[in-house]
Amino acid sequence: MILNRYFLKDIFLYTTSVSLIFLLIVMSSRSIQYLEQAAIGEINPEVVAWVVLYRLPEFIQIILPFSFFLSLVLTIGKLSANNELNIYEQNGYTQKRIVLLSFIPAGLVALISLCLSIWISPESNLRADQLLAKQSSQDIFRSIQPGSFHRLNEDVLIYAKQREGKALQSVFIQTNSKKQRNSGTVITAESAALDTNNPSLLLLQKGLLYFKTNNTDSSLMTFGELKMNINKDPVIKGLDIKAEERSNKAEFQWNISLALISLIAVFLAVPISKVGPREGRYRRVLPAVFIFIFYLGLLITSRGWIEVGVIGTFPGMYAVHLLFLVLGFFLIYRVNFQR
Repeated sequence: MILNRYFLKDIFLYTTSVSLIFLLIVMSSRSIQYLEQAAIGEINPEVVAWVVLYRLPEFIQIILPFSFFLSLVLTIGKLSANNELNIYEQNGYTQKRIVLLSFIPAGLVALISLCLSIWISPESNLRADQLLAKQSSQDIFRSIQPGSFHRLNEDVLIYAKQREGKALQSVFIQTNSKKQRNSGTVITAESAALDTNNPSLLLLQKGLLYFKTNNTDSSLMTFGELKMNINKDPVIKGLDIKAEERSNKAEFQWNISLALISLIAVFLAVPISKVGPREGRYRRVLPAVFIFIFYLGLLITSRGWIEVGVIGTFPGMYAVHLLFLVLGFFLIYRVNFQR
């Protein structure tokens, strides 16, 4: 029992320490990125801290499995270098028993990653995206100066004669999608203001709407009130049902993979982390990091291939897990055979 607590304590301490270090690095990097966007006026500086906070679950769900894998390598490497692993072996701690013991923290990490990826992370990412969209829309609208043309996005050009409070007066808007060369829309309105409930919507009051669908067809209509989406891509796109289905399946497999990678990491970390008595405890860290990065890289690549239809959803990312599971069994067998 004492040896169990000693082993698990080291793993949890290393996992916590490594996770905090990498979390601070990632948060600093993303904060700098958002601050650069705020400096050029793309987002409001006041929302940077909230956006980074909402992104935390997304960061943790990837950092945590890697930190656990690295902590397992460091713990067993330390026990091997200090000859403490011999004490474990003399007390009946075979490699199989160490693997089973390692599944206790591995299962906890897998459960946390699964909860983050399925429930917490999607909701927090949605709130971060809504916050960025809300602030960017308001900032863009506030930056419009009467008497000159401004681009709301790459497809929408707006002109206003004057501003009264939060509304623009005598507004002219032209849309011309780069993806649909022969289509376009021209709108004139008495006033325009952002919707208080949804800042991504521009409310136009009393005007004319002229739109052209191709070289020959065009229409002209009047309106009392018109709502216009001023997001980056206001053009209505056709819905690719198969692409959406592939994306959903790839997202589901990715969520499952973040849990599986923590469990399979045990079979990889235990055999490669042992070092000789005269070898440094950190000798196997770099090769272990390369293996994990290669593992994660293959998962990310296979996820992209599933989304674009290069490979099927089955076996999909499960083939990558099977490959590294076989590699883990091979490494364990090799270590036992060398004995």
